Amino acid sequence: MTFEERVINKSNIFTDLEDDIIAYIKSNKNNIEHLKITYLAKKFYTVPNTITRLCHKLGYSGFSELKSSIKNEYFNKNLLFKHGESIIKNIELIEQMPVDIVTDKLRTAKKINFYSMGQTAYVTRLIVGNFYAVDYKSYFYNYPNELEHIILNKTDELFFLISLSGENQQMIDMAKEVKRHHNYLITLTHLSNNRLSNLADLRLFCYSPNKRIDEYNVTDKAPILLVMNEIFKIYAEKLNKQIINV
Repeated sequence: MTFEERVINKSNIFTDLEDDIIAYIKSNKNNIEHLKITYLAKKFYTVPNTITRLCHKLGYSGFSELKSSIKNEYFNKNLLFKHGESIIKNIELIEQMPVDIVTDKLRTAKKINFYSMGQTAYVTRLIVGNFYAVDYKSYFYNYPNELEHIILNKTDELFFLISLSGENQQMIDMAKEVKRHHNYLITLTHLSNNRLSNLADLRLFCYSPNKRIDEYNVTDKAPILLVMNEIFKIYAEKLNKQIINV
């Protein structure tokens, strides 16, 4: 992932100071190789360990790797084939995903209410079929009024909303109602600053930017399956369910 994508992925855990440091790094990417950790710490009236902790949050081993990675992005950003780049970014997102937290939430939930709309609904339906096979408490709702009825009449349940854009107004309105009725919300969206993920208690990302041919939406749905299948495998293990190759 690029520096900006790492920032989006972890943006809900930064302090105000870390936000300021990130903004400074962004504005000085062209000269990143000359930036020293001691200078950066002094500029923001802090200590080098603060910078190092920020690097760890972003998934780097330290400040040197952060600088090297940004330098390589700047000079080599067009060298990867697009398809290969997508796969790599989704693997990186899966590796950084808080999968134990996600699966623990699923395991302790009274009921798991999945919902998505449009083309994404076909993929989500497949996913929910796998989850239902191991827990009998995962449900997919075909129509928005079905989910709205559940939201208005339940509290302390888990809702899992999947939307690549994260900007569908109907989904956003549902998410707000989920929160208003004191339910727990997990979202899965494309890696972006979007309104749906900003409402979530726990937000997950995949990498699948919007793609169009004329008026047709041809956005790749496979990244949803990659992320959700990884969650499913670990969830099944926690429920002592063995997945057998036949």
